Amino acid sequence: MRLLFALTITLLLSGCYKNESAITDSLIYCSANYPQSFNPQISHDISTLDATTHQLYNRLVKIDPINDGFIPDLATHWQQSDDKLSFTFFLRKDVTFQQTDYFTPTRNFNADDLIFSFQRMINKEQPFHATNRITDNYFFNHSFTNLVADIVKIDDYKVKFILNKPDVTLLAHLAAHYGVILSKEYAQNLLASGTPEKIDFYPIGTGPYKFKNADKRTGIIRYLSHATYWQGSPTIKNLIFDVTGNNTKRHSKLLSGECDVITSPAPSQLNTILANPRLITSTKTTKNIALWSFNSLQKPFDQKEIRRALSYAIDQKRIINAIFPQSAIVTNGLLAKRSWAYNPISDELQYSPELAKNMLEKNNFNFSRIISILIPSENDFFNPNFKKTAELIKANLFAIGVKSKIIPLSHSKLKRRLASAHYDTYLTGVNVHVDDPDSLFRPLLSCDSSILQGNSSQWCSKKVQHLLDSSLLESNFAKRVINYHKLQEIIQQERPYYPIAHLLRIDVFNQNISGLLVNPLTGIDFQNVRKIEAH
Repeated sequence: MRLLFALTITLLLSGCYKNESAITDSLIYCSANYPQSFNPQISHDISTLDATTHQLYNRLVKIDPINDGFIPDLATHWQQSDDKLSFTFFLRKDVTFQQTDYFTPTRNFNADDLIFSFQRMINKEQPFHATNRITDNYFFNHSFTNLVADIVKIDDYKVKFILNKPDVTLLAHLAAHYGVILSKEYAQNLLASGTPEKIDFYPIGTGPYKFKNADKRTGIIRYLSHATYWQGSPTIKNLIFDVTGNNTKRHSKLLSGECDVITSPAPSQLNTILANPRLITSTKTTKNIALWSFNSLQKPFDQKEIRRALSYAIDQKRIINAIFPQSAIVTNGLLAKRSWAYNPISDELQYSPELAKNMLEKNNFNFSRIISILIPSENDFFNPNFKKTAELIKANLFAIGVKSKIIPLSHSKLKRRLASAHYDTYLTGVNVHVDDPDSLFRPLLSCDSSILQGNSSQWCSKKVQHLLDSSLLESNFAKRVINYHKLQEIIQQERPYYPIAHLLRIDVFNQNISGLLVNPLTGIDFQNVRKIEAH
């Protein structure tokens, strides 16, 4: 009897979703994971970004999806001071906050909301600074925290960001996912009622959709269009997230009409998807990268020729085919080709076991030495299988007579081992959050960056440090590009890291959907989506 009842409910729900998917003002997105919160300031997993950044909120500036430049969002325009120590932003008027069952705003967006949102990040005395801070997450530990000295209200629609030192990356930080604007009035109400934690789980923003409800048990999240949205209410009035962890089920729901859009199809499904004329595939190269780092302070990895020789031994394409089938691309360097700072003349990574062995012999490598390869015991977004990747590297090394040992460690043990600096190599990666080359290069290459901050190669070069620091001061775009080209040429020669692959983000949607945008750094955007009746 219970089984029959459960089956009946399942069929009813399935029919309900099918009906909603068939309606042109409703859209169902089948995501892979439930968001950690509904505020991208405190959670930077891709499921949270998809569920929040573009749906619920706006930022001061955002990235132009066409040319990757900065364009206005809640700021209409901005000015940089001559001494490069401050930026003044002029704010958009008549921007409303969302009205929901749990909050009715009494005023529009103004400078107070902007200051509140960013002071939460930089001011430890602010009441919401520690709210929902379960761990030392990215919100409290990235470079923006040390970049801004103060934010000054000039009037209700003009604010000045004062920097600790000149830095042209401020706009990139403000366009990042954590640059969203919250409602100060809503926060004050929560504080008065003794429920400040609701700010990150019952969200209020200025974005095109407002939060209706969410059920973690069923995985269903519902949004309604923001009727008074400053850019005009979206044509999709009912936006539904259906969290479906199994990629086979997501694919099936897409084909059956239970989903309009799905994310992260299994590599084995891609050929079938690409052959289906009713489906459209969106593939975006992310700036996230899988890496093999050499401890440059540990002998013999302090020698450039040894690092280069070992990199020649690695069959990069085989690793990508085995670990990242159709979900990553071959890379020659640390920076993705889609970046404006990418150096197009970077040498390709050469696979030549014979050259690798000859170089090791020429540089008196000790072939009796056993190289350690540290790996995390748990897989991550930038590497779905650390163990298998390490095994392929170990096989490549063995082919040239180099012995190695794979050492899997839990997060806490890995942290301690890295902090001790007693290791040879480390299989890792970088999850990039800010659309500026400095956000990738500085953690990996700066003399000021610790192992736990990202510099697992313990790399320090005066030339590279000068290029990093001078690029932050350089407001001339062409000169910044030249600096980063020079930096890449140095790193390509020195090889403190072996770049394995840049990850892809893949989404699939029905052909009756148009206007869908995906930003690999900030998530999926349904604001301009239109849906026609399927035939």
